[in-house]
Amino acid sequence: MAAKIYTITSGKGGTGKSIFAVNLAAALAGLAKKTLLIDADLCMADIGLMLGMENSKITLHEVLADEANVADALYDGPNGLRVLPCSISLEGFKKADPSRIKDVISELTPNFEFIIIDTSTGINSATAASIEVCDEVLLVLTPDITSIADGSKMRAFAALLGKEVTGVILNRTMPVHDETYREKLMISLDLKVLEVLPEDVSIPDCIAGKSPVVTKYPYCEVAIAMNKLAALFSGIKMPEPEEGKGQKKQKNKKKRITGAKLPFSQSKK
Repeated sequence: MAAKIYTITSGKGGTGKSIFAVNLAAALAGLAKKTLLIDADLCMADIGLMLGMENSKITLHEVLADEANVADALYDGPNGLRVLPCSISLEGFKKADPSRIKDVISELTPNFEFIIIDTSTGINSATAASIEVCDEVLLVLTPDITSIADGSKMRAFAALLGKEVTGVILNRTMPVHDETYREKLMISLDLKVLEVLPEDVSIPDCIAGKSPVVTKYPYCEVAIAMNKLAALFSGIKMPEPEEGKGQKKQKNKKKRITGAKLPFSQSKK
């Protein structure tokens, strides 16, 4: 068994990249897939905080500093997920050697079906190592000009490392960012938009409660979309969720707003 490795990245902060990585990994684990989530954001690690592992004594930092074995830095997460967190300490960041990331992941690959790597935002050596070792790169963007522009730079960076961005997750969207907007974005970026996730008030609650949205609020729109994406990656056909049971009937109640402009589009003269 060799794991399929997805590296999750973005060009700027605030896109919800780490939240996406946590929920994708938890959704895959919920499909009975042996899944590992790695926090490779060596300087601004958040996954430990999101999953209640902030006090872990042995983390990826210690492994990269050659002070611990990677097996001792793995922890149990939701849905049977395994997690390799980073320390929230800057001392851990100072002593970690990013060049060892490839060796660590190579050691872990035979033991899992999926490995999800959350990187830091922007261009740095740890992100480069995480991209070089992966099978697919996923960009998490928000529908604003800076996120899309910086995402384009990350795509170019991945290309320099010999990797192509597989697709885009358009996160924190509003009703105006509908299917028409999605099609325009696909054309402008020449990338496939794999999923569109709405701004959701349940996300801050899940972060505070240190639980993924896919386990705490499984019938919310974001959780359903995350599970569909995990099923797609796993080659599993998911049944459509039943209306009711905590899922609001919104399909015919939402007024669709079409013709939204991309934030970087220019009017034709």
